Order: sequence, then structure tokens, then C-alpha cells
Amino acid sequence: MNYLTWTKLPIELRNQTIYKDLEAKQILVQQGEKADSIYFLLSGQIRLATFTEERIINHYFIEAGESFEETALFSDIYTCSAIADRTSRIAIINKKSFKQALEEDQELTTSYMNQLAYRYQTVKTLLELRSIRSARERLLQYLIHRKKPDTQTIVLQRPLKNLATELGLSAEALSRTLSVLHSEGVITRKQRSITLNEDW
Repeated sequence: MNYLTWTKLPIELRNQTIYKDLEAKQILVQQGEKADSIYFLLSGQIRLATFTEERIINHYFIEAGESFEETALFSDIYTCSAIADRTSRIAIINKKSFKQALEEDQELTTSYMNQLAYRYQTVKTLLELRSIRSARERLLQYLIHRKKPDTQTIVLQRPLKNLATELGLSAEALSRTLSVLHSEGVITRKQRSITLNEDW
């Protein structure tokens, strides 16, 4: 779900937009850099990640239409890095201009708050799922969480390798777990559609 999109911004903000094109694996911002802008992904895919001494921790994948690095509005530095996973086009908005627009536009403020709340809940859920040791239970809980009340079918919006990363699994482990659940009759899978069988 995406509450805050570039097309919903006031025309005054959109007129101030700077655009940037990124190649795959190119870094847009590094954690710890001075935070002076927020961003909207117009096309492509961006990965938000934190670097430690030992590894990269992937937090979230940004899809086309989403905003990101919104916390820069209230921080002097970026708290995570933004990296292009494939060729991407970015819209850049100066954070001072955006903060002023928030003060003047109640509808924009509401959209911004809804977006932050949704992003917080999404990341919180992923952290909870990653704490489950069993890959089988981790995946099942993810599917149950994504299932809407009126359907047993979940349509995956992103590639399996991205889902694996978000769940803290290898791509091989995720594929193997999907195969096991299918053989057990727990799920039926058709490309990116996964149906939880009602008997289960």
C-alpha cells in the first residue's frame, strides 16, 4: 500500500523536483551522510540497507511509486543506505521545502503520517517473522499475514529472491520450503500466486 506518491504532491513541490537516474548497484545515499532530501522512486527498484562491519542488513525493498528516506525530515543524517537493485529513476525533493509543505497542507500531512505508519508496521512484521527459527513456519506466518479475509490466495508483488531476503532466508531455502509446503498439500502455487488450501 502506498499512501504518499509523487503524483499526490502539491504542484509547487513537483515543480522543484530534481531527477536522477541510477544504474544497477549504484548507491544513491549512504547511511551517515547529511540528510537534505527525501526521494520518490519513479521506476526501477531501491533496496534500503544498513552496513555493519561484518555484513549488509537489508531492511526493505522500495517499489516504483513509493517514497523513501522520509525519516530524513527529522534527522541530520540518513540512517540507512539506498541502493539501486536495477536501473532506476528517482525524484528528489528538498527536505526543507517538503517540511514547509507539510505545515501548510493537511492532506499531505495525513498521507505522510499514514505512509510512515504503514512502513513501520511492515518492517516490524518482517522483524517478527525473522525471529521464527523454522523456515517453514516463517513462510507460513508471512502468507497468513498477507492473506486478505475474503480470499485464500496471496499474490506476491515482488520476485522470490527479494521475498527471501526480507524473510532472512536464502533463495534456495525459500524455494525448497515452497516445494515442501506444496507437496504436503498446504499450498497450491501458480507462478506468483499462492493459495492456502482450506483443509489445512
